[in-house]
This record gives sequence, C-alpha cells and structure tokens, in this order.
Amino acid sequence: MSESFVFRPVWKNGLVLHCILAGLLAGGGGFLIWLAFQQSIGGLVILCLFGALLFLALLPFIIYRAYGLFHASYVIEREGLSVRWGLRREDVPLTEIEWVRPAGELVVPLKLPSFSMPGAYLGESRHSDLGRVEFIASDPNSMVIVETSNQILVLSPEDPEDFVRTFQRTLEMGSITPISAFSSQPAEFVQNVFSHRLARISLITGLLLTLALAVVTSLLIPYKQIVSMGVTARGLPMEPVPSNRLLILPILGSLSLVLDIIVGLYFFRKEEQRTVSYFLWIAGMVTPLLLMVALLVMVL
Repeated sequence: MSESFVFRPVWKNGLVLHCILAGLLAGGGGFLIWLAFQQSIGGLVILCLFGALLFLALLPFIIYRAYGLFHASYVIEREGLSVRWGLRREDVPLTEIEWVRPAGELVVPLKLPSFSMPGAYLGESRHSDLGRVEFIASDPNSMVIVETSNQILVLSPEDPEDFVRTFQRTLEMGSITPISAFSSQPAEFVQNVFSHRLARISLITGLLLTLALAVVTSLLIPYKQIVSMGVTARGLPMEPVPSNRLLILPILGSLSLVLDIIVGLYFFRKEEQRTVSYFLWIAGMVTPLLLMVALLVMVL
C-alpha cells in the first residue's frame, strides 16, 4: 500500500472570518425579529421579517463554507491526487497530472473567482495563458496550480513548497495502479435533487407557503390588538397577548423549513434513504399550512 501525504489548506483566518460572519448574520436576524415584534404597522413588520429571513437564509451557506474549510484536505498518493472540500470531491489519477507549480511563478497573475473571500476562493475564472482554471483554495498567497489532462486546479496548501516537492517526488516514482477519475460538485448534487419531480414540487411549495405565512401574518396583525394563542390544559382560552406575538408563527415555520431541507438533503445522498427526505420535505409543506390555519383561528 502506497504512502499518503495529507496537506491541509490555509484555514485559520478564513475559519475565524466565517465564524464572525455567521455571528453577524445570526445577530442581525435576531435583531430584526425583535424589531418586528416592536412594530404595529403591517408594512414595517413585513420589511423586518423578510430582512430577518434573508439573514437567516444566508446563515446555513456560511456555516457550510466554514465546515467545508475545516474538513478540507489535499491528499497525494502514488495513485493520484484526492481533494476534499465539503460536498466537493476531486480524484485525479497520477497519470493525468502534467505539472505542478506555485501560482506566484505566473507572469500574468490569476484572476480570483467572483464572490471570493478569505477561506473560500471557490469557483472558476479565466487566465490569458492557462484558459479556464478552477479554484478549490482558501488563501491567495499560498496557491499552487495543478494542470491535468482535462482541467487546471488551483489549491492552497499550508506549505506550498513542501506540497510541490512531494508532488514532484511522487510524479517521478510513477503510478502502478492509478485511482479512477472522479468529480463531485455541490451544484451537481442540487441539480440531482431538483431532477426528481416530488422533491422539486415539495421544496418549492414549502418555500412559497412559508413566505405566504409570513405575509398573511404581517397583514393580519393590525386587525386585532390582542389575541389568545391557545388553550389551557382545562380547555379554556389562554390569557390574551399583543397580536404582534403572532410573528412567532412564521419564524417557527421558517426554522422548521430550513431544518427539513438540511436534514432531507443529508438523507438524499443515499438512494435507499430518500424516502426519509421526501417525508421531511412534505412535512415542510404541511407545517406552514397548519400554522396558517392556526393563525386564522386565532385572529378571525
């Protein structure tokens, strides 16, 4: 069995930045939710609520990027190069790798992909000499270019010089049993999910119903000053509270939808577990409907 050399990308500064962003998004969403509870006018409530939903919708994206960076690795073996970054996976046989060199040796600097940030230089750009290049990197100062027979990858190991030396030694030794070429990207996974009719309908419908719940709640709040939000164990109405407390319903609906989507995507990876995903995503449609019925019962 051949020896493996595991290199981590530069991750500390990027991870700190992503944690700060996650904290700001969570804090901003929480502040807007609190602000929505202080309003009594429908338009302001809707604005605050949708702002909170936008902040909280971006939160899983930032958390995923932080998770991908923390668990990312570049593995060099005599069989080939393996790159892991979140749901992204690239296996390149050694026989397909033509050369490896630091990005700093280029006469024309690399153009970073759009929407890049420290810890997440992911995506594609074009170079005047190399053509299309794909970034799976975290730091522009430690980037290394790996050219294969059908693509050019840009990586960022913590020790780029050692990475290049190790690669050169491995290339010189050659490969007896190259690994099979394999590529998996998050975009392909999402496309695969939406290619299934039931998944596509349930996800889109759940999102639309949750948005409708937020709009209806915001519009109904001004029509009633106080509401009773349930019954006691004896079946008697609970003590009335200000009607803006009804905002808890779309917030619960949104959190439930996000949780259903994330857990459903986890189970969807394996075909034998996809039934669980469908049940969760159908629950994402039913939950806002039930909350909307509860809203109408309390207000009307």
